[in-house]
Amino acid sequence: MHSDLAPLLKPESVAIVGVSKNPTRIGGRLFKYLTRHGYEGRLVLVNPKYEQLNGIDCYPSIADIPFKTDCALIAVPGKHVVSVLTECVQNGVKSAVIFSSGFAEMGASGWKAQEEIRVLAEEGNLKICGPNCIGLINFHRKTALSFSQLLETVTLIPGNIGFVSQSGALGGSMVNRAQDSKIGMSYFISSGNEAMLDVSDFITHLVLHDENTEVIAAVIEGFKDGHKFAKAAELALNYGKPLVVLKTGTTTVGQKAAASHTGSLTGADAVVDAVFHQKGVTRVHHYDQLLQTASLFSKGRRPRGNRVGIITSSGGAGIIMADYYTEMGLQIPEPSAETSRLAEKEIGTFGKVDNPFDLTGQIFSDPEMFNRCMKLFVKEDRFDIIQVNVSMVAGQSSEQRGKMLLDSIRGCSKPVVSWWAAGGLSDAGIRVLDGSEVVAFRSPERCAEALRALAAYSSHAARGKDIDSSRQSQTDPKRLEKAAQLLNTGKASLSEHESKALLRLYEIPVTREKVVRSVYEAINYSEQIGYPVVLKIDSPDILHKTEANVVRLGIASREELVQSYEEIMDAAERYNPGAIINGVTVQEMVTGGTEVIAGMSQDPQFGPTIAFGLGGIFVEVLKDISLRVTPLSKSDAQNMVKEIKGYPILKGIRGKAPADIDAVIDLLQKLSDLAEDFREDIAEIDINPLLVFDEGQGVKALDALVVPRRKGKE
Repeated sequence: MHSDLAPLLKPESVAIVGVSKNPTRIGGRLFKYLTRHGYEGRLVLVNPKYEQLNGIDCYPSIADIPFKTDCALIAVPGKHVVSVLTECVQNGVKSAVIFSSGFAEMGASGWKAQEEIRVLAEEGNLKICGPNCIGLINFHRKTALSFSQLLETVTLIPGNIGFVSQSGALGGSMVNRAQDSKIGMSYFISSGNEAMLDVSDFITHLVLHDENTEVIAAVIEGFKDGHKFAKAAELALNYGKPLVVLKTGTTTVGQKAAASHTGSLTGADAVVDAVFHQKGVTRVHHYDQLLQTASLFSKGRRPRGNRVGIITSSGGAGIIMADYYTEMGLQIPEPSAETSRLAEKEIGTFGKVDNPFDLTGQIFSDPEMFNRCMKLFVKEDRFDIIQVNVSMVAGQSSEQRGKMLLDSIRGCSKPVVSWWAAGGLSDAGIRVLDGSEVVAFRSPERCAEALRALAAYSSHAARGKDIDSSRQSQTDPKRLEKAAQLLNTGKASLSEHESKALLRLYEIPVTREKVVRSVYEAINYSEQIGYPVVLKIDSPDILHKTEANVVRLGIASREELVQSYEEIMDAAERYNPGAIINGVTVQEMVTGGTEVIAGMSQDPQFGPTIAFGLGGIFVEVLKDISLRVTPLSKSDAQNMVKEIKGYPILKGIRGKAPADIDAVIDLLQKLSDLAEDFREDIAEIDINPLLVFDEGQGVKALDALVVPRRKGKE
């Protein structure tokens, strides 16, 4: 499949604009690293000061190069970038990497300059990486389009992990540490300010167009287009390429730093978590986790389940790991009777066969016992993952242990990881495992977290996604027209009755009700639907009706209704004398069921976000809410309901009948349909309370609020 990013990521010819013979300057480093690492394409230099550097032709400008160039590396001061890009466009250059700073990270003036280069590049069909980046490296093609000092290394180790980072210096440091551990890369891409191409574009390319990339890792400060990222993540899941992300900027201070660093927007972290969970993205929270977790994924070994078999040379280490896994929801099953019988022959009276399996100090008297016992655990059908703990083993003994570990897993398709509890004396053993099928961890927490991530991803991938990413509501022109009329009245918010009218268009069950303009109309409608009834003021200017004292419940007679009607009208006048009053809503009185809430709000990065939770204390105190971005698939809606802490209440406890969970799932999808149809027109939807009746009895919205989106504002 053709990729229009190929001239950038796999350039056949490269021009260094602003090249320098000084190897400490950016232009000099670019030249040094491209030649040092053996770039095999056509290299040309641009700087009017030189005619040649190290035997390579140097031209005064891009316009003077006598052949078309795939990629221009722009190492000039920021004030000259536009003129250089203009020359690139005029002379058919296909892509450019802009290292210069002084753009969006500098504030308003920088944003204006960055927008200028974006427009120029898009109009000229020039794909640009940056500005304010350190470039990129294609490890398989020995193409170092970067000035990062990680390229001081003698050898680049190719592999199957594509790494994209908005932070250049941090990303380069991570690559250096990964390469020290022989973790191979397909790409390192520093996206910088992302004037044109962003993280999502690079992820999409690596998913669809790069056969060398099997796992994608990313450092992300913020999303230029959250909706595009969600699509890229879904592609990665569907193509079986795990996406592992270190998302920074989760605190207020971190968000400010992200904005000043790359000009990125950062949104509510709970929404980020929801998107990652929804789209099968593995989120890590610590520096060392990212590439170690990606390395574990890169082995291509997917567990069938989450059952871990632990072999340890320290009882205490085994307990630590068992505790971590159990707390994380993984299983630590006992070995089968056959495995126990065979293992007992190995340890005799020195220990007990269990999981974790402590080899005791006997292993030092009989080192080969480790190999034999490992093979028993590898063959054990009750274990999906094998964890090896290595305690204080030094020097040659640690090297021998590493070699035995590799020998014992030959032919094994299960993931195997190891935690080395000691320090530098065990380095020799860890070096044996570097670059092998076994990932070695120094930290028990990181080891456990990586395995949990692998098991969770494998489970998510095994379940698969719905054939459609959403239910895809049927487009009904009449419904869309009626909904648009309700939304486009210029009001800051719809009244409750108008809000319910909108929900009703999407077949979301609402109360039977009518807005009346007189007490006589109220009496007639009440007698028509039957007492008891509810009276509420209907006004787009009085949203908090309980606070305004304009709600009366359980009205059981004509006399009570007349009194309540007058009280409500007086209370509305006192609360907001200038409020628009549409009338009074006469509503059926609904009892029973379980109170929940559902709604939609606009996230600044990801757009329409659906929320669901139990009502009352669960929302107000416990913050027990699940989130997903639209469009919702059926499995998305199912998972939203299942993951709240109050789910057992909906399932039925202490003799209470199960609630109609299927009706809730259906409502959430209909709410998603509405939000998708009017994603540019609705800022907020609040259905609270929503009553869920017993299984098979449906749901009903007792109150609702819809807030139209103010164009040009959020």
